[in-house]
Amino acid sequence: MDLFLAIVEELRSRHESSEYAGKQPDWDDLNHRTKCPQCGAEMDTHAYGGPGNVIIDSCENCALNWLDYGELQRIVRAPDERYVIQIDEDEKLNLGKQ
Repeated sequence: MDLFLAIVEELRSRHESSEYAGKQPDWDDLNHRTKCPQCGAEMDTHAYGGPGNVIIDSCENCALNWLDYGELQRIVRAPDERYVIQIDEDEKLNLGKQ
């Protein structure tokens, strides 16, 4: 969990395309329960607080986020609100220079 945001930001910095075709999660997945692969405790299943419309599993005991196939890419491709605001501000500054 401690490194998750840093990993997402690093992958976003390498991502060339800003296009994002969002996919809504299957909200029934919120009812899914899984055990932590490290400690065996029941993981918390929740919508990821950042972008990406992804439902992830987290273990507070181990500070572990568990993602299914393709979920990290969906998170990386979806810019968060902070990123979108920064692009808007940059565009305004560039327009003022022209």
